[in-house]
Amino acid sequence: MAVGRRQADRELERRVDPLKSDHEGDGQHEHRPLDTRDSEPRRKQHCCYSDDELDPRVALRAEDVRNALERIAERSQEHTRSVRDTGILAADSVARRINRETFLLLGGTAALLMQVAHPLVAAGVDQHSDFRKSPLRRLVRTVNTTLAIVFGERTTAEGALKRIGRRHAPVRGQAADGRTYRARDPELMLWVQATLVLTSVRWYEAIMGRLSKSERDAYWAEGKFFAGELGVPKDLLPATYADLERYEAEMLRSAVIPDATAAAVARDVVRPYRWLPELLYWPTDVLTTALLPVPLRDAFGLRFGTPERVFYRAVIVTIRALRPLSPELLTVVPQARRFEKATSGRREAA
Repeated sequence: MAVGRRQADRELERRVDPLKSDHEGDGQHEHRPLDTRDSEPRRKQHCCYSDDELDPRVALRAEDVRNALERIAERSQEHTRSVRDTGILAADSVARRINRETFLLLGGTAALLMQVAHPLVAAGVDQHSDFRKSPLRRLVRTVNTTLAIVFGERTTAEGALKRIGRRHAPVRGQAADGRTYRARDPELMLWVQATLVLTSVRWYEAIMGRLSKSERDAYWAEGKFFAGELGVPKDLLPATYADLERYEAEMLRSAVIPDATAAAVARDVVRPYRWLPELLYWPTDVLTTALLPVPLRDAFGLRFGTPERVFYRAVIVTIRALRPLSPELLTVVPQARRFEKATSGRREAA
């Protein structure tokens, strides 16, 4: 019986054709389109589409999607670069208009003397600063940091502000009169910021003419922003530029009265290289003295008589005459030139 059943099965297999799939090659072409009418090679299907476009007739592979997304991301990054931010100040910032001028750097010594006239600031500089060892390097570092805040992109400006905070954080101690101080004291930071704004405005106006009230207020508003970023609370900040001048007058009557330490630090600021002849310092002494409030001129023993006044006026007239005729390489600080070139290029690209 078993033998007969096996013979019957073999006879049945000979009569029935083996089953065959119409798509034996499906395993090798699993990414082909489902539409059987589409029989053109894949490379021909893309003839009418650019490299950045996807052919809707072709089934997508994982790498197709990934490559397309990468191209979109690259285009997005290129667009972002073309319209990236221009820093932490407004496009029409008064600070950028003022601080772009190279001649403004000549007022730096006056601002420093105003700062160290405060006995607590002087104590901090005396005990913690390296300006005596490397006055030029210290000056360049300070100028670069300040201009990076004004003309740098947002990340650069914010980084510069953070560096200031980090450097000042460990600065603390005791002044000669026994008072303690710390560089992050909001009242001391306010005084330092005030000296920078007041000196800049006075020297800029001496050369370029008086700013309007709104321009002065705008410049101080930007100064207040920087002070706030460094930790000065809003309620401590004078509201307007006129209020800032009143604050200065009050500080000169009460807190900013140079002591022996302040006088010693001031001498080192105006005479960073003692080996140079005194006569070589006379021009910078005149500019510094001219920009100082009268009480500080007297306190530091700085002369501002007729020769000094005549020289100061001559400097102003000379700068006014030469500035329009000189190339930007001489009249505009490098940070401002780079910023203006970059923003001009982005406007043209847009």
